[in-house]
Amino acid sequence: MSVEHRSLRFESIQQAMAEAERLASIDVRTTGQFSLGQILEHLARTLDIVTGRLSGPPVSGPMRMAARLLRPFVLRKASTGFKLPAKAQGILWPSEPVSTDQGLAHLRDSYEHFRAPAELPDHPIFGRMTRAQHDALQCRHFEGHLGFVHEAETPPAS
Repeated sequence: MSVEHRSLRFESIQQAMAEAERLASIDVRTTGQFSLGQILEHLARTLDIVTGRLSGPPVSGPMRMAARLLRPFVLRKASTGFKLPAKAQGILWPSEPVSTDQGLAHLRDSYEHFRAPAELPDHPIFGRMTRAQHDALQCRHFEGHLGFVHEAETPPAS
């Protein structure tokens, strides 16, 4: 059984953040296994890892090499549905409930930090990336996760 997912396309990280803000301001329902607060917290944690504020999960050499080969595809299209290793899951996703307000507050702070430097450190998985590539990667990441968040009055697809 497939999970309902909205098709989103953000042309800028600002658009992605605006959609996160919009969803946090209305009644929503989520499909998949996480609440909106947990999704926002996850997006914040990944921004924190990219900027070096939080240590990411360990990544093996072969995984890093494969990721760098796949980077052009990942920058073009959001992917969903893959299972993270347990260590990565524990770092990237909250195991406890997170309110929408808490998740949004953390995301706002992490977003401002992400936007601040002219140059970001090498990505822990994809290596050296330009600012435009970092922004595109985050757009795809936001698309993938915010696609599981729907306006509450929107009936589920049958």
